[in-house]
Amino acid sequence: MMDINDLTNSINGKLYGNDDFFSIDGFTGKMTFLHDAHTGDIVIRETIDSTGVEMAFNKNIACLITPEPIDGAIEAAERLNFPLIVIDNMETARQYVQEHAEKENSKKSPGLIKQVEEKLTGNEERISIEGIAEKIPFLGKDDNQNDKVVINDSENKRIGDIQRLTRKVEGKLLGNNDFFSIDGFTGRFTFLNDAHTGDIVIRHWINGTGIEMAFNKNIACLITQNPKDGAIEAAERLNFPLIVTDKIELANAYALKHTIKKYSPDSTNIVVTGTNGKSTTSHMIYHILNNAGYHVLTNTDSESEFNTLIDPMVSKLISDEVITNGNMDYLVIEVSEVQGWMDKLMKNHAALMSEAIKPKVGVITNIAMDHIGLVNSIDDVFEEIKAVPKAIGDGVTVLNHDDELVLKLDAENPFYTSMSPLDEENSVYFDGENIIYDGDSILSIDDLPFKGSHFIQNILSAIGACISLDIETDKIIEGVKSYKALNRRFAKLNDKPLIIDDFAHNPDGIKATISETLKMLPENQKLHVACAIRGSRGVEINQLNVDALVESMTDDIELYLSSSNDVVNELNHVEDDEREAFFKTLNENGIDYVHFDNLKDCLSEVYGRASENDIILLIGAQGMDPAESILKDII
Repeated sequence: MMDINDLTNSINGKLYGNDDFFSIDGFTGKMTFLHDAHTGDIVIRETIDSTGVEMAFNKNIACLITPEPIDGAIEAAERLNFPLIVIDNMETARQYVQEHAEKENSKKSPGLIKQVEEKLTGNEERISIEGIAEKIPFLGKDDNQNDKVVINDSENKRIGDIQRLTRKVEGKLLGNNDFFSIDGFTGRFTFLNDAHTGDIVIRHWINGTGIEMAFNKNIACLITQNPKDGAIEAAERLNFPLIVTDKIELANAYALKHTIKKYSPDSTNIVVTGTNGKSTTSHMIYHILNNAGYHVLTNTDSESEFNTLIDPMVSKLISDEVITNGNMDYLVIEVSEVQGWMDKLMKNHAALMSEAIKPKVGVITNIAMDHIGLVNSIDDVFEEIKAVPKAIGDGVTVLNHDDELVLKLDAENPFYTSMSPLDEENSVYFDGENIIYDGDSILSIDDLPFKGSHFIQNILSAIGACISLDIETDKIIEGVKSYKALNRRFAKLNDKPLIIDDFAHNPDGIKATISETLKMLPENQKLHVACAIRGSRGVEINQLNVDALVESMTDDIELYLSSSNDVVNELNHVEDDEREAFFKTLNENGIDYVHFDNLKDCLSEVYGRASENDIILLIGAQGMDPAESILKDII
């Protein structure tokens, strides 16, 4: 079988993204065009851009070969961990791949349909796919019992399971009324490119090509909210089970509940939700538990959009972790307080996911405005979060006592945190110098990994959660002291000038981060704030963000804006009206700023204008995510 490194060396290429073929079975021996490619194929193109790399990724092909990667192709390959070989000579590559394709085809074993055909007919006749489908129900027939079909209890359960699954996700079953794989559902929810026989795939949308991929991978079934471009027709033609639901969140909640029950039934589970501070709180809880010697998993990652529950990623993480490393003691799951897809709110998402997780401890950090368009008022955000304590039930709910809306939540067993002294029995607070629990100081401000107020609030939430889990106090103290920040959570990227990178992307986060950074600014120095405008999120959230900037501005601040066209994809592209909302508000308030279309140009300008005693603050979401890597080429 061809090796990708041998391939790369033989065609004098350079390999990016992944040092192995992407498809699980490697190169199938077919060289083709991108639009016609399937799992395991190799595509050679004269040019390829980032969109082409994403298409190849979604098609699960073996690798891409090109002499001219353009418009972020290499970056997309690195981000998706997809193998891209950059070459000098197209003809050499074509000739080499074609020769190996012919060799592979000459020794290839019969395909699945051929093998089934031979098993059913004894190779004495050829039959169609439809003919095979007609014969499959009788595979269990006992020759001594004439035409009686033998269906055992597991078969009854298997047939019933897909119907029950369809009802659970409030869906409609098309194509086949049973799981497709012969052994039914193996109990693993995953992505199409990573799926194997018997898995279930959940996708927001699927087209006809995706159905064919699922059919070829012999997965159990596919669940989607948006079948398009011949998906339903392909499912009917291939007799492949496709479940279509208007609420994909029900499928992901079911996947999460099933996965925990199957793979991690004895773990103690924690959920963390709220508008700000979820990631830092979740990751600190994870660190404290891990540092104490427990086997623990969290979905909170350094990537800003990795931790959502709008797809089966968390279910996959759990099953993969248990299969690889054994049973887990704790699950720490971050849950978005407001979630949606394509401007459609997934109503009660936080409560739905919390109920699926069945937590012993839940944390609600705060309630503030974000996700404008999905929700339009702070009351809407409150409505989304208020059912979470009910989902936590008789578990402990850690609540931010300093947030008026959080205090309105009805929790059965509350534990409070505060930035000022509390008289509550179950509480931990910060008195300005020390963190106090049960009347005793357990940590001083000098012990803390962060000194900013909003970060100390996150530390209190993490401590409160671990106290509620009955973790020994000395283990909690040790974990807090040894904690290192997540990527883009008030992270220091440089000393002179000091460069701070933070994920602040909503009004409260922006104001808090700028306020804390100003406290660090030496006298007579400048704070250079570089802000990435949020792309494709609508005018409303950008208006709130620029209002937060205006409120935060002082004479010590110089402001730079970036649309980050050079680093974002079409899902995060800054629209004209989003950009204009910033320009209009800043101009009306007489605030000077400089705008850049590209993030690299913005960062180069900021770094060039800052003196070594100034501070540079980088804020924003996807448009600022690549800043650290870009700065390495600038500094």
